[in-house]
Amino acid sequence: MTIITAQPAHATVIKNSFLKTQRTITTYNSKKQVKLTIPKGTTVQVAGIKHAKGNKYVDLNVERLSYNIRKPLLGKKNPGIYTRWIRAKGYNFKQVHKPVYLSYFAAQSDGKKTLNKVKTENGNLWKGDRLPVDYASATSTRLRITSNGYLEYFAKSPFVYKVSAKPTHSIKVLSASHPTASGKTILTVKSKFSGLPFVKKAHHYQLTIFNYDHGTITVVPNDNNVKKILTNWIFKVGKEIWYENNSVTTFK
Repeated sequence: MTIITAQPAHATVIKNSFLKTQRTITTYNSKKQVKLTIPKGTTVQVAGIKHAKGNKYVDLNVERLSYNIRKPLLGKKNPGIYTRWIRAKGYNFKQVHKPVYLSYFAAQSDGKKTLNKVKTENGNLWKGDRLPVDYASATSTRLRITSNGYLEYFAKSPFVYKVSAKPTHSIKVLSASHPTASGKTILTVKSKFSGLPFVKKAHHYQLTIFNYDHGTITVVPNDNNVKKILTNWIFKVGKEIWYENNSVTTFK
C-alpha cells in the first residue's frame, strides 16, 4: 500500500499547485487594502510564483477560499483578490495533492492559454446547460467547493463578480471520494440545506456531482457576429443539469 504524504514547499511548487498552511498566516491582499488571516491547516491554491534573492515566493487566490477568510475583501472597491508574496518555505506551507473534493473539475488548468483561447476552470457550477449570451448583466444559481473544502451555494449570484458575496448556504466537506472512471465526485457533509439534492447516509449527508463528459457552447453576441465563443462543461447534481464555463475564445 502506498501512503501519500504532504511534501515541503520547494521547487515543484508552480502556478495552481496546492499547499497547506503550517501556521496561521497573517498578511495583506496584493493592493494592501485589507489584512487577511489564513488559519493553520488551510488548503490554498497558488496563484503565482516569483523568485527574489534566491528565495521562492507565492501569492494565493483568496477569492477561492471560504467566506470567513475572504470576507475582508468585500468591504473594498475593486479589491486585489490575491495575497501579497509569501515565502514558499516549510515553516509556512507543505505541498499537497489536489484535494479529492475538487475532483469534479480541472482545478489546475485555470488560466492556461492557447492562442486566443483561455481556460476558465474555476469550479463554479451554474444551474442550466449553458452560459447565457447576456451573462455580463445576468444572475443565476451557483455552487462551488472552495480550495479549503467548503461547499458554497448561492441562490442568486451575478455571473461577473470580483469577490463572491456571502453564500446563501455554506458547509464544510467532511470527506470526499472520486471512484475511478465513474465521473462522480461524492461529497460528505454533516447536514443538508435547501436547494441541493442531498441524500441521507446514516449520520451524515452526501451530494454527488456527476461529470457528463460533454458540453455546449455559447456564442456572443450571435452566430452572425462572433466576438466570443464560450464552452460549457455539463454536470448533473441529483436530477438537475448544471454547467461550468471552462473556456473562452476571443476574436478580434
